[in-house]
Amino acid sequence: MPALAFIRSCLAVLLGLLLLAGTPAHALVSIDDGKNQLFIVGSASYMWDSNIFASAGGGGDSIYTATVGLEFKRRAGLIGVDASLFLDASKFVENTGENFQNPRFKTEFTKQSGRTTGSLTLGAARESRADTAANLRNESWTFDAGLNFKYPIIERYSISGGFGYALRDFNDNTILVDLATYSFNADLFYVYNSERDLIAGYRLRYSESSGNTGFYDHAFTLGVSGKILPKLGGTLRFGYQFREPTNSLGESSKAFTIAGSTTWNLTKQASSTLSLAKDFSTTSTNVSVDTSTATLDTQYALNSRMAVAASAGYGINEFLGSAGGGREDQFFTGTLGTSFTVNQHLNLSLTYVYFQNWSNFSFSDFIRNSVTLTAASKF
Repeated sequence: MPALAFIRSCLAVLLGLLLLAGTPAHALVSIDDGKNQLFIVGSASYMWDSNIFASAGGGGDSIYTATVGLEFKRRAGLIGVDASLFLDASKFVENTGENFQNPRFKTEFTKQSGRTTGSLTLGAARESRADTAANLRNESWTFDAGLNFKYPIIERYSISGGFGYALRDFNDNTILVDLATYSFNADLFYVYNSERDLIAGYRLRYSESSGNTGFYDHAFTLGVSGKILPKLGGTLRFGYQFREPTNSLGESSKAFTIAGSTTWNLTKQASSTLSLAKDFSTTSTNVSVDTSTATLDTQYALNSRMAVAASAGYGINEFLGSAGGGREDQFFTGTLGTSFTVNQHLNLSLTYVYFQNWSNFSFSDFIRNSVTLTAASKF
């Protein structure tokens, strides 16, 4: 089905849902006193993007997007289930070759009672996006799976761990490489007091690309979870990591690592969250990168229906080794947004995003602005 025809169909469905928006909020299908619920979700949006390719001199476009999907929730028995299936379709006004229709699926099984708790997640999606490392738009399939658990040993000690898998498979491998990642993590929690836990952790990650490179990443961290300071709550980890290649095509790297976020509840209506991260990764162009980011998000609820939000972030991408060619990018991003809940079925939002990337590679030096207006509904 042509993208434009599909979008029109999605918009017609969404309009029909909005005409029913005065009805009480409930699941489309509810079984066994609400223990099993099925929802239908739809949204329509318009975006103006000044640089759809995320590159120096990249052109802008107007983009219409429609999303339809189903969400399933089960809260009965020992295992809870959350599953979703969506289809996203976008129409570019000028760059019609970038039109797409992308499915995405995700499911999570959770166990929250008993001594051992945890979750199993599975997901798959087709993505069309602008890649700031390659400075072009690409299409890919992503697949992921994760198993996480937590088990109390004795009164003050507990352990948690997890296994993960992720694959990004690009449709065009002319200059881009597919990447598979396998990970394992283990953490020891110590209840320091009623307000905070201390954490000691280890993470092993193995990644391999279709460009015949592979790396083992080892990270050792210490951290705190709960009340970090009198008015700050969250989880923060600091530590040391090193990256070792599996063959002569890669090079070793080492650095400190940070991960986590902390939230300050300013008032009952306002809160701010600071997120920090520093980690190794492999780009779509098969280059190792050490990325450092810091982001501050603030939200304020004006009343029960309307909220505003703002965020600012700064980061550095260091492209490592001879393959990186000495490239270093610094970037800043800022976001302003507002949302309005019309009723239990309809939400409207308006978001502005500014992104600037400074690079010693001229082709990667660019500015990007976008404005998005969205109407979303759920039944």
